[in-house]
Amino acid sequence: GVSFADIPNGVAAIDAIPPLGWFQMVFFIGAVDYWGFLGDFEVGKPKLSPEKLAKAQLQELQHGRLAMLATMELLRHDSQELVSPGFDGPL
Repeated sequence: GVSFADIPNGVAAIDAIPPLGWFQMVFFIGAVDYWGFLGDFEVGKPKLSPEKLAKAQLQELQHGRLAMLATMELLRHDSQELVSPGFDGPL
């Protein structure tokens, strides 16, 4: 098998993960999304008025979008380092 120590960081990990590993990840994420294994739990949900709930949902959506942009920048930065090593200067 492949140990965690054998997998490099960042974009370089894409080629290091075996096909069965990718299949397991895609299958599990797809199964949870399709069949809803994790469910919709009522425990821990705050009791909000419709106005406050709409505001909280909008904030969650905006934070999610910001997180996606940050992730894309990290991937771009890591990919640039693969293309031209030393792009950011000496490590």
